[in-house]
Amino acid sequence: MTTPVQQKIRDKKRTPQQILDMVKSGDWIVPGSVGGDSTECMKELAKRLGPNLKDIELWNYAEFFPHPEFQAVDPKQEYHCIHEFFFFPWNRKARDTNNVTDWAQWGWALGMNFHHYRFINAVKEKRGIDWWWNAATPFDEHGFANFSYGTNNCAIYRQTAKKNVIEVRSDYPWAEGGRFNTINIDDVDYWVEVDVEKFKWPQINEKAIKPKPEEEAIAKHVMKIMRDRDIVQLGIGSLPSACVGAMLDAGFKDLGIHTEMLNYGLIRLIESGQVTNAYKSIPNDRGKSVWTFAFPVDVKWYYDTIHRNQNLAVYDINYTNNFNVLTRLDNMIAIDNCVAVDLLGQQCSGFYEKRPISSTGGYFQFVAFCSQSRGGRGVASLTSRSKHGTSRIVPFLPEGSSVDVPAQLTNYVCTEYGIVNLRGLSGYERAAALISIAHPDDREWLEKEARRNGMLAPKFPVSMLPQEGKARRYPSYDERRNYKMPFNSELWGFDWDPFQNGK
Repeated sequence: MTTPVQQKIRDKKRTPQQILDMVKSGDWIVPGSVGGDSTECMKELAKRLGPNLKDIELWNYAEFFPHPEFQAVDPKQEYHCIHEFFFFPWNRKARDTNNVTDWAQWGWALGMNFHHYRFINAVKEKRGIDWWWNAATPFDEHGFANFSYGTNNCAIYRQTAKKNVIEVRSDYPWAEGGRFNTINIDDVDYWVEVDVEKFKWPQINEKAIKPKPEEEAIAKHVMKIMRDRDIVQLGIGSLPSACVGAMLDAGFKDLGIHTEMLNYGLIRLIESGQVTNAYKSIPNDRGKSVWTFAFPVDVKWYYDTIHRNQNLAVYDINYTNNFNVLTRLDNMIAIDNCVAVDLLGQQCSGFYEKRPISSTGGYFQFVAFCSQSRGGRGVASLTSRSKHGTSRIVPFLPEGSSVDVPAQLTNYVCTEYGIVNLRGLSGYERAAALISIAHPDDREWLEKEARRNGMLAPKFPVSMLPQEGKARRYPSYDERRNYKMPFNSELWGFDWDPFQNGK
């Protein structure tokens, strides 16, 4: 016997062709959350672009699944416009080749709330986005689908679109919450079934990725400021693999995870037994590794890791990247890549020398606000030189570069030549510290530029180089492990200092 829920599910099923029959010229579309990318509907849309279906605007927020067909059918974007908020190679090519594709500076949680501010309306028909297409699991017997790998942005998208379409993927695991990780058939306008054999996720053998010697050196420096019971966040790339390898060698105990991206390195760390999440300062998350999205580049391994695993908790982006949440997680350490740091301490990760690299993503939130918690650290990691052989520590960020973390919020900076903490340093000290971890062949040039621009003392005989726990009255990390910035005590307080207790 067909239940009412089953009947609703049947009644709302459509083909991608039927969905695109309803799309009109001038429509605005969000083609999925990161990790929840649209495939079927996007492929059908590309087929139809032209004089009869034009002025389509796509609002992309880190679509990882490649869609080169849009460049093939409309390379100059005469019939469609892509607003890209986080570049991957497939859409960076359009920008590099034809100078098309809009770019916006944002960060996951902050950018998503700007999206919400602009497009939300209590009256569904007045919302700013015409269509939201998002991947999810099959519906269960109660009419719920799970957002799985793409949970992060979905709570916001469902409130900003006039029509919600779920692209059901049988290869998506049911990710335990957390919160806002499901959607009910009553909140879905239509759904389509994805042919997962035809639309396979791009596969990458992450286990075979070998960190470069420079990345292994960076990881060893980061270990100097890590301890048992730390809560870990790692960014994307081969550096996380190097950091995890160093953590395994160091034998840390009772680590926790609170991250944006659940990646190979963190899964490997969980499997090692070093992660217990037993000492998280937020009670609801004790025993849980918290995450918000993943790229299933090894479909079976990711599925087996995540499906119905109650040691994991997937949350929406407004929780994992929330400033206030991060400042409450004691002993949080964020380790993220950036493109360049200048001698003022300004960090760039998204747009460098007039060209988009990717975007801020969660870099700003984690690097800036993990360092605000008690015992917290935000680590900007970078090799001393780029693949082109140019210094990535520069006197000033070049023209046409974004500032993704301002100088006043910079904490640790690490290269293969060392790690320095810029918090509390004067301009002279800051420049001296950064020059000390630049490539040795670039230090003379950097020092000359620093003196020429008044960032180092011209003749003062005393060294301005601060060293953690050593020179220039600078405390070690261990001495400040219980320190919490008074800035946040106004909200949450802390007990260790009776003079600055904000409770």
